Amino acid sequence: MDQQPELYSDSLKLPKTDPTRWRLFTNEKDGAEFWEYKDSAKASPKQSTYVKYLLNLSDLSEELPGLKNTKTARDSCYNGARYFQLLQAPESGVFPCQYKGPMFMTIGYIATCYIAKVPIPEHVKIELVRYIVNTAHPVDGGWGLHSVDKSTCLGTVLNYVSLRLLGLPADHEVCVRARRTLLKLGGAIGAPHWGKIWLALLNLYEWEGVNPAPPELWMLPYWVPIHPARWWVHTRAIYLPVGYLSSYEFQTELTPLLSEIRKEIYKNTNYDSIEFSKHRNTVCGIDLYYPHTKVLNMLNSAMVFYGSYLRPNWLLKKSNSYSYELIKKEITNTDYLCIAPVSMAFNAIVTLIEEGRDSVEFQNFLEKFKEVTFHGPQGMTVMGTNGVQVWDCAFFIQYYFVAGLAELPEFKEAITKSYLFLCRSQFDTECVEGSFRDKRKGAWPFSTKTQGYTVSDCTAEALKAIIMVKKSAVYKEVHDEISDARLYKAIDILLGLQNIGSFEYGSFSTYEKIKSPLMLEKLNPAEVFGNIMVEYPYVECTDSSVLGLTYFHQYYDYRSEEISKAIKLAVASIKNYQQEDGSWYGCWGVCFSYAGMFALEALNSVGEYYNNSKHVQKGCDFLVRRQRMDGGWSESIRSSETHTYIETEQSLVVQTAWVLIGLILAEYPDRNVIDKGINFLMSRQDKKTGKWCFEDIEGVFNHSCAIEYPSYRFLFPIKALGLYRSEERRVGKECLRLCRSRWSPYH
Repeated sequence: MDQQPELYSDSLKLPKTDPTRWRLFTNEKDGAEFWEYKDSAKASPKQSTYVKYLLNLSDLSEELPGLKNTKTARDSCYNGARYFQLLQAPESGVFPCQYKGPMFMTIGYIATCYIAKVPIPEHVKIELVRYIVNTAHPVDGGWGLHSVDKSTCLGTVLNYVSLRLLGLPADHEVCVRARRTLLKLGGAIGAPHWGKIWLALLNLYEWEGVNPAPPELWMLPYWVPIHPARWWVHTRAIYLPVGYLSSYEFQTELTPLLSEIRKEIYKNTNYDSIEFSKHRNTVCGIDLYYPHTKVLNMLNSAMVFYGSYLRPNWLLKKSNSYSYELIKKEITNTDYLCIAPVSMAFNAIVTLIEEGRDSVEFQNFLEKFKEVTFHGPQGMTVMGTNGVQVWDCAFFIQYYFVAGLAELPEFKEAITKSYLFLCRSQFDTECVEGSFRDKRKGAWPFSTKTQGYTVSDCTAEALKAIIMVKKSAVYKEVHDEISDARLYKAIDILLGLQNIGSFEYGSFSTYEKIKSPLMLEKLNPAEVFGNIMVEYPYVECTDSSVLGLTYFHQYYDYRSEEISKAIKLAVASIKNYQQEDGSWYGCWGVCFSYAGMFALEALNSVGEYYNNSKHVQKGCDFLVRRQRMDGGWSESIRSSETHTYIETEQSLVVQTAWVLIGLILAEYPDRNVIDKGINFLMSRQDKKTGKWCFEDIEGVFNHSCAIEYPSYRFLFPIKALGLYRSEERRVGKECLRLCRSRWSPYH
């Protein structure tokens, strides 16, 4: 077990459930994950190995007989791989984990249940309280946008309200400290837009003080650049139900508890005297990452005037009727999961209004909430999505092959299970017509097939992993589980995702091509995030797409000329996004280290190395200059926020592995730099078990919100150590030279 300091909830003697009674189940077909709390620890089925790990009940050393004595990088790689294999759910092939960090997700589940008068099960309620309490800021007791953030108004007010709705009394130490911090921040009046929306729904704020999101926008012709269907998928998925809810000014009924909370979260305790209409643009300065533009403020004022004095009632009804039809299509496309838990909760409330609490539709939402809530040592929380299943399985397969482990007998069963999961997870249907979704048949999602959204890099990485298995004679018995024709479908989707129109030529974005000018970002209403209005070009997505396309191109002739052209354009885009100092800014991991790794690997795949590419030279030199005395690298989430490389206090395993992967694939000539990094990775590995422990958050989104990828602490060190092995480097170098001389059309 990891030795951890006493949790705040334990020091307060808050109730907690019996960890030995928890069971985690994963759906054999689609990899969906859901927890159950049994009547006793002895209940069937027995608690699985990976659940013991997830709840920190065992270090699993008893499951690892015959580990190698760690003397070499190969030994370290092998031991880490043995340990990570234990974390697989054998029935589905996925690697369940608590994909956590954001502190604004759980309010959706709690508020939906409160508004619907649906009691949250006691064991779930206890663990939701524990997680919120255990992520409170250790100094002031507030909460931030994410779990390692400074206290903000949004994080503090939403989690304070959550605790009160879950039953924690106002005079409890946790509430007292949080309330003090909230009031120092100016009170709930300074909550950013999303905070105001949740408070208004809960009758803790008035809609007149919330900037509008008129549903009429969906009635515009699609060719209009500001049509919501042209926005980034997450943004439009949220503002579709928000437009419905805000235009009807829906609020739950005022209860005695809500009346108490009204008095607690504002500096002015006389709620009825607050002039909410004057506070549409009041945002706590600490929260404000992306201030309003003058254009947005003018448009908001115009839309408020329109909604108050000009909007015909028939048009409002027609717009919201159309909005609900689109929501129902989103539900169908995603089996009630929607794209993520924020929009899921808003859509659940709209469905509650339209269909009623006892309807099949609303009950399906309640059931699906089980799939996005995840338990861990700190408690239970709502995750960023319903998991990271496809993403992790694709890397697992690839990196075990890279490390020379995948064809060993002891790893074959685990690789096969993840491969079969990826085969099952490819989309085989299109979205409902009229739902403003692109073609998806042949693509892969980030988490599960039922979640329903194509992601470019997930498609590319899953494609590459599957080809690795299909081209290995060791796995010949499962080669036919997925046909070449299905791989061709994936290529069709991937090529169709490249930006080759008017915007960011040659790059790849996340879910779709860019459909509106990037200047639409001037209308960003969220205040706490950047780059949310339209799709953006992402170095990491472009890099992964290059890796998938180049790997496919080595084995298949399908659309060969088009793939060659796409790779050339994408590589040119990657080079174009390199900054003057040699760095690449990463948007989905922390930060320059993460993007640098992917960029150097993509350039490696087209034959560019330190000795023949100025871009590779500059990229490596940027990273090498930041190596610490102990051989590691230590980039902080603050890099993502400030767009400047910022270090943490100590070197970190995951960031070190990222840099090493990039340097090794670039064939960086100073072996001492790489040796020191490898020695650091080995020094941080637990010698008894082969595992690496959590050190710091690895992921990020929209520049400002941190999120954990728990499998990264295994996957990337395994890859780095595997690449480093002296045998592979020595024997493989000549092979690489030969391949490069025969096939290098992308210089």
